[in-house]
Amino acid sequence: MSALDAHRAAVDRCTYCPKLCRWACPVAEAECRETSTPWAMMTRVDDVMTGRAPLDAAAAEVVAHCTGCGRCQTACKHENDVATVLFAARGEARAAGVAPAAQGAWAREAPPPSAAWEALPAGGAVRLLAGYAEDATIRASLALLAAAGVGPVGRPAGGGRTSGVRFREVGDAAAADAALTTLRAGVAGAQRLICLDAGDAVALRAAWHGGPAIEHLVEAVAGRLPPLAPRPTGDVLYLDACRLGRGLGQYDAPREVLARAIDGRVDEATMTRREAGCCGAGAAYAAVHPAGAAAVAREAAADRPALPVVIADGPCAAHLRAALAPRPVWHWAEVVAAALPEGKP
Repeated sequence: MSALDAHRAAVDRCTYCPKLCRWACPVAEAECRETSTPWAMMTRVDDVMTGRAPLDAAAAEVVAHCTGCGRCQTACKHENDVATVLFAARGEARAAGVAPAAQGAWAREAPPPSAAWEALPAGGAVRLLAGYAEDATIRASLALLAAAGVGPVGRPAGGGRTSGVRFREVGDAAAADAALTTLRAGVAGAQRLICLDAGDAVALRAAWHGGPAIEHLVEAVAGRLPPLAPRPTGDVLYLDACRLGRGLGQYDAPREVLARAIDGRVDEATMTRREAGCCGAGAAYAAVHPAGAAAVAREAAADRPALPVVIADGPCAAHLRAALAPRPVWHWAEVVAAALPEGKP
C-alpha cells in the first residue's frame, strides 16, 4: 500500500494507543460497534500495510465507517489526522477494485438543480461556489450577500459548483485533482470565492496558494448584515457542522447572527462547538451505511428533541431533515434571510 507509506507515523500513533478517543467517534457511539472506532479502523489499515490482513472488501467496508468529522482528531493529544489516513486507504481499496460501489456513486452525484444558480452570470470579481446546496438555500444565500453589500455575485466560468472534495474523501485523488484544475480555470480573475459548503472552503484553503480569497458564506456576511427583524420561530437547536466548526473555526459568528434572526433562544446540544457530534452525512458514510448515518443524526440532535434544528451546511441540513422527519430542520441561511428587513433582496 505505497500510497499509505507517508502515513506510517499516524497509523502507529493510533494502533499503539489504548483507544483514548473511543468516546469521540460519533459513528462508533451510534453504531455501538468496536470495529467502527478510530483505533479499530486504523488497526485494520495497519494490518493491511503489514500483510496481516488482505486488502479485500471486508477491509474496505471497515474504513467506510468514517464521516471525516474530525472529532477524534480534536480529542487526540497528538491531533492525529485519522480521516486523511482512512481516505488514503479508501484510495487503495478503490484501486484494488474492492471499494463499496456506493462510495463512487456518491462522489459522482450531481448537485441539486438550481434555477438561481444557473441565472448567475459566469465571471466577476466575486463568485459563488454553491456546492450541494438546494435552490432555496442558494436563493437565501444570494439575498444575504446582497444585504451585506457583497457583490455583484457571479459563478465560476464553466458552471462548476464544487471543489471535488467528495472525490478526495472516497480516495479518488485523480478525479479530485481534475476538479480542482477545472475550478481554478473557472475562477481565474476572481478576487473572492464564496463557498456554501464548508467542505469546499476547507479543501480549497488547503490546496490553493494564490488566486481568489476563499470564504464561507458565514464569514462573508457576519458583521455586515443590516438590523434583522426576528422571525416567530421560538427556541431552536443550533448544531455545529463539522467542516464549518472544526474545519473553519466558525462557532460564534453563526450563533450571533442566528440569535438576531429569531424571536427565541439559540439552544445548544450537550456536546457542542469543538466537541460537537456529527450529522452523519459526510464522506460517503450515509451512502454506504444509511441506517448508521441516520442513527448518528438522531444522536446529534437528541438533547433537545422538541426544538427545530438549524445548521449552516447544505448536505447536513438535507440529511438531518430526512433522518429527523417530521421534526423541522432549517438551513441557517434560510432562517437569517427570512429576517432581512422589508425591501431587502
